[in-house]
Amino acid sequence: MKTTLAVLLIMELYGLSSGLKQHFFVDKQKKWCSAQQYCKTYFHSLSTFVSDTEKHRFLANASTQTSNAWVGLYKKPEIGVWKWSGGIDAVQISWDNGMQQPNNLTTENCALLYKDRNALHDEKCREQLKFFCMTNFTLVLQNETWDGALEYCRTHYKDLASLSTMERMASALLESTQAETEYVWTGLRFLAGDWFWVNGDDLNYTAWDQNEQHQCPARDLRCGALDKQTHLWTNRNCDEKFSFFCQ
Repeated sequence: MKTTLAVLLIMELYGLSSGLKQHFFVDKQKKWCSAQQYCKTYFHSLSTFVSDTEKHRFLANASTQTSNAWVGLYKKPEIGVWKWSGGIDAVQISWDNGMQQPNNLTTENCALLYKDRNALHDEKCREQLKFFCMTNFTLVLQNETWDGALEYCRTHYKDLASLSTMERMASALLESTQAETEYVWTGLRFLAGDWFWVNGDDLNYTAWDQNEQHQCPARDLRCGALDKQTHLWTNRNCDEKFSFFCQ
């Protein structure tokens, strides 16, 4: 784990990876758990900001907020420790101290961003509120074959990225502007007669270039990439070397 962290810090130092969380205000009212499920389906997770730097970036995205909104901070009553989505202990929390938050340690186990104060309040998780979702792609700015990109992502992150929803696609397009290659590898692969996402996501949403043959691609064109120029998916030779998205 220490070796992996050291590698990632070196990569950031030399500009080999880029990955800022992008936050989206969702104008739907849901309980905290339902909001989390929605975010995992269409984005990545409920929004988190585990440092001052991330908080400032988050608040810059929060300008579209029209009401109090859930974020990815919760507490298990039996443990009593606040955690961010993903299970990381929340060491630094921007509570609204001026309004004595958190003010109910027994029944209010989920956190919201209070609209008028840009600070966190605890609340009952069953309340119906709007919420913030985030995407969490990392654009790796080194050129690899598709298999090389897959191995790298599974070693240092979780997997090659899935652009399985319109929202994830929009986020990836924003990130892709930093890539120096014309195409960016994704976790899209053709095997046994079908295209699929290597992380197991459904392939319901598609964004193929309709001028290309992707339904039955040539043997050397069976790996999926994002085309920076057309903003669409394209099937490429798996041995080509591009930047790539991890998640």
